[in-house]
Amino acid sequence: MNLYRIKRTLLAPYVWYKRRQFRHLTGFGKAALELHYYRPSMFRFIGATMVNPDILHDAPIAQGAVVVDVGGYTGEWAQKICDRYAPQLYSFELDPHSFRKLQQRFAGQPTARCFDYGLAGADARLRLLQKGLGSTLYSEAGDDLENNAQASGSVEVEVRDIVAVFDELGLRNVDLLKLNIEGGEYDVLERLLDADRMKDVDCLMVQFHEWLDRATWRRFRIRQRLRRTHREVWNYPFVWEQWVRK
Repeated sequence: MNLYRIKRTLLAPYVWYKRRQFRHLTGFGKAALELHYYRPSMFRFIGATMVNPDILHDAPIAQGAVVVDVGGYTGEWAQKICDRYAPQLYSFELDPHSFRKLQQRFAGQPTARCFDYGLAGADARLRLLQKGLGSTLYSEAGDDLENNAQASGSVEVEVRDIVAVFDELGLRNVDLLKLNIEGGEYDVLERLLDADRMKDVDCLMVQFHEWLDRATWRRFRIRQRLRRTHREVWNYPFVWEQWVRK
């Protein structure tokens, strides 16, 4: 059994209790708590957003910085970054439905470029399980992705090697790299680290996802390697974390 499934099974009574405690919640807040099974780090992150509502948009970058948004979705995060820093934006979104909205949002903005493919550790054509904000290329907690995809809907999409794309776009220095790609962050960061290209990233904002096989170990190893070139600014495990280059 997948470690994540074991953990969820053991925590079922806690989740039931918290679900009743917060039964008054609806919408995104409820969905976020359910997704993170009411983990303490999620509550700490919610507390941090109450203190600083812009925590996910505060970064040590200057006006006109280079920002790479991997998992652009429909552009809400990127729009706020553009409003604050007027950056050179490179946004990648592989879901066709979300990409159309992303492209429409930044139409006519010469400093924003949108790409209809994802970034990964290598070039590939894959099946995307379409789940809105949680659309993913990866099986969840040992589930069969193909069966899930047939039940929930899927589409074939393209992912490209992040190092090759950075080279193609001439991105030798990235001021801010944001990763929210529903499990793909592991392959992307391992590829950048193996190619010695994390040293080209000044600030990293990443959401790690726990439900993949070996997710806890892979996150631990990535964080150990990141410490050679970056320092942790804040960390809410398996929710969001920010790193800056030393």
